[in-house]
Amino acid sequence: MIVFPMEVRMILAFIMALVVTWIMIPPIVKISRLKKLVALPNGRTSHDGAIPTLGGVAIFASVVIGSGLFMPDNYPGEFQFLVPAMVILFFIGLQDDVAGLQPRIKLAGQILSSLIAIIAADIRMTTLHGLFGINEISYIASILISLVIFIGVINAFNLVDGIDGLASGLGIVISIVFGVWLAMLGRTHYAIFSFALAGSLIAFYRFNVFSSKNKLFMGDTGSMLIGFMFAVMVVKVLCCQVDPDSFLHMKAFPVVAISLMILPVSDTLRVMTLRIVRGKSPFYADRTHCHHDLLNLGFSHRHASNIMVAGNLLLFFVALLLKNLPSFVLGVMMLGIGILACSLPKFWSRVILKQPAKVDVHLTLAE
Repeated sequence: MIVFPMEVRMILAFIMALVVTWIMIPPIVKISRLKKLVALPNGRTSHDGAIPTLGGVAIFASVVIGSGLFMPDNYPGEFQFLVPAMVILFFIGLQDDVAGLQPRIKLAGQILSSLIAIIAADIRMTTLHGLFGINEISYIASILISLVIFIGVINAFNLVDGIDGLASGLGIVISIVFGVWLAMLGRTHYAIFSFALAGSLIAFYRFNVFSSKNKLFMGDTGSMLIGFMFAVMVVKVLCCQVDPDSFLHMKAFPVVAISLMILPVSDTLRVMTLRIVRGKSPFYADRTHCHHDLLNLGFSHRHASNIMVAGNLLLFFVALLLKNLPSFVLGVMMLGIGILACSLPKFWSRVILKQPAKVDVHLTLAE
C-alpha cells in the first residue's frame, strides 16, 4: 500500500468523504421517497413538502469510509471502541428518524454510547486546566464531567438542527477548526477523523440547502453523530498537555475549546432553562430556539443559518483573543454573551418590532 504523509491523508480523507456523500445522497433520497421515509410539515417545523430524513446515513458511511481508508496503521486502540459507540448512536437516531422514539430511550442510547467512549476508550477529561482553581480530578469526577460534556454537546447539535444549513454549516466550520487544531497538537488520527466529517458535511450542505430535486435532512442520525464526534474532539483537545512556551498555550484552554460551539451550547441551555421554568420538560418540542426567532424576523433559512454560523465563529475568535484571562472569568463572559446573542432575535421581535407572541405547538410522537 502507498504510504502517504499525514497531511496528504487528511486531504484524501476529506475528499473521499465528500465524494462518498455526494454519490450516496441521490439514491438515499429516491429510496426514502419510495418508502415514505420523509418528514411532513406540521405546526412546529419550518419546511414545505415531504423531505427525506436519512441524510445521517450518508454522513455516517462517508466518515467511516473516508477516515478508515486513510487512517495510519498505528491508530490508537480507542478507535476499536469509538466505532461501536457510533454504531449504537447511529441506530438510535435511525429508529427515531424512521419510526419515532421516546426521549428517554434516546437519552439512554446517548448515555450508553458516551460511556463506551469515556470508560472503554478512555476518552475523558483528566484535568480542568485550572478552571475553578482545579487541575487534576479523580477518576469518578472525570467520568461524570466527561459524561456531561458528551450529553450536552450531542443534544446541542440535535436541537440546533431545525433549519436548512444550520447544523451542517456549524459542523463544517467546527470540524475544520478542530482538524487543524488537533493536527497542530499532534493528534493526527483524530484530525483525519475531523477532516472526513468536514468533507461529508460540505457535500450534505449542498443538497440540504441548494438542491430541490435531492433535498434531504440529516435527521437525528446525523445531528447526534456530529455532536458525539465533536464531544470526542473537544475532550481530545483538552487532554493535550501544551508547553507553556508554545503559541498553542492558553490560560483559559477549556473555555476556548467549548467556545468553538458556544451558540449551540448557549441556545440549548437557554431554551431548556426556559422550558423548566415554565413547568415543561426540557425536551418539550417547540419553536423557541434562536433560529426560529430569526425566521420569525423574516430571514430565510439560509440567511438565518449564515448569521448563526458567522456569530458562532466571531465569538470563538473573541475567546481566542481573550485566551489568557482566568478560565472562570472568560467562561462566564462567553456564556453570558452567547445567551444574550441567542436571546436578541426574540427581544428584537417582541420589544422593538412589537410582534405578538406565537403560540407554542407541541406534538406527541403519534402526531
